[in-house]
Amino acid sequence: MKKILYATLMMLLLVVVSCRDESLYPLPYDDRTTGAYLRMYSVSSNVFDLNDLNNSGFDVVWESVDPNGGKDLQEIRFYVSHRRGTGLTNEVLVKTVDASGFQPVAQPTISEYVRARIRITANEVLTALNTITADPDGAGLLVGFPGNLIAADQIVFRWVQVLKDGRTFSVLNPQAAVNSAFAKTAEANMTPNITGGQFYSAPYTYTVVVRSLLADSWTGNFSLTQTAVWSREHNAELHSLAFPSRLNQKYFPDQNVTLTKVTGGLSTEREFTVSYRGSNVKMRINMENGLVWLPVQSSTVPCPGNTTRIFYWQLPPPGSFNPGAFTLPAGLPQANTPNRGAYSNTAGLAVGDSFTIGVDDDADEYGRRNGYCDWGMRIQLRLTKL
Repeated sequence: MKKILYATLMMLLLVVVSCRDESLYPLPYDDRTTGAYLRMYSVSSNVFDLNDLNNSGFDVVWESVDPNGGKDLQEIRFYVSHRRGTGLTNEVLVKTVDASGFQPVAQPTISEYVRARIRITANEVLTALNTITADPDGAGLLVGFPGNLIAADQIVFRWVQVLKDGRTFSVLNPQAAVNSAFAKTAEANMTPNITGGQFYSAPYTYTVVVRSLLADSWTGNFSLTQTAVWSREHNAELHSLAFPSRLNQKYFPDQNVTLTKVTGGLSTEREFTVSYRGSNVKMRINMENGLVWLPVQSSTVPCPGNTTRIFYWQLPPPGSFNPGAFTLPAGLPQANTPNRGAYSNTAGLAVGDSFTIGVDDDADEYGRRNGYCDWGMRIQLRLTKL
């Protein structure tokens, strides 16, 4: 009897499913068209160096994201504007990059999408900007490019993602806020969820600042010391009471390192080989307006017991750790400690000059601070010129 009842119920269910009236469902879920976005996976530069424009540029590793693993991408069109004080130029096309350079990511990785490193040099930007004549709108709202770059100038990039089916994705150009007649409203179709979301990391616009770095500064031999380590998730009270002693250790032992400019890199980039978790690995940093920038990068050291995952490094967010009145175990911060590293624009040549590097250790391929291998840590390093 139970078998007959079960069979009857199954027959009724099949009838209900087969007779579903799809007109009752207003959204065509099975036939929907999906969009795409361009993730700024790793940004190597935020500045143009006035002392070395020939080796300055806007350098980014891009990840194309769409339902086909990023392969719907046709090309990217990059536009550039110049801002000095309150004066903004019109934007001009500086470079078009086709999708042929986007390739699958080498393992180990969790990315299902293709990536490419694209650099737009300062000289390419200057060539494009010099085509903008004075008073492009005839109303004095937008200005012409003055013909040179000076400290504190801003280079504003905007890009348009073009898919193979002809659809484009971008944001409103910055000139729209100055003169509505120059607004490219038809290209502005990305939502704040995408452009402002940390997960998506796809703003479709980016500003590079013009400044100077002392020639050959922050190169040569340095002593390196891990001065502090703390958990990103813990405040001082939790550190004092519940910080596991196994995490309070020197991931970077005291050592001497040699900082060099990056071959084929930007003038503000430096790299060095460092002893980390028992391995000798390379770290790359960028000197950015007093901030020591740490692009998302693989340390190449695998997670213990899981060689398919790697310890990744990432730049910490702004802010600091403050222990307050608590006396913490040795190795943990004993005073207010900035999350991010810093250097001086007027130093870096003399013995004794020092700077710090802030490292979010054990991120993942996207720099998410979630403890990819174990328990994500925040580390401060101090390097002093020998």
